[in-house]
Amino acid sequence: MPKLIRKTLAEISARPVSTAEQVRLRDLAQRPDAALDLTDPTEISDADLRRGHARVIPHGGAREGAGRKPSGRRPITLRLKPALLRTLRAQARREGKTVSEIAESRLLSA
Repeated sequence: MPKLIRKTLAEISARPVSTAEQVRLRDLAQRPDAALDLTDPTEISDADLRRGHARVIPHGGAREGAGRKPSGRRPITLRLKPALLRTLRAQARREGKTVSEIAESRLLSA
């Protein structure tokens, strides 16, 4: 199966055009419109897919292995007094930890 190569428009635009491509583009520009084949491409059959001559590239949906890895922790919501929250945040800043880590250590030591 051929390898799928993806490039951005900026990458394609920055690439220099080869001499052969310049000749082909010049030839296309000189042809009359009636000589250009502007028809839609033929439909891809099931047989083409089975033989590997074409493939369907799915779009959307979750990709395997994508997203944040599970940490084993559960989110909760607490209502704290503003003074306690300031204290937790200050301690977390001093120790280079998260507020969750500080709160967890305080809960375990209580």
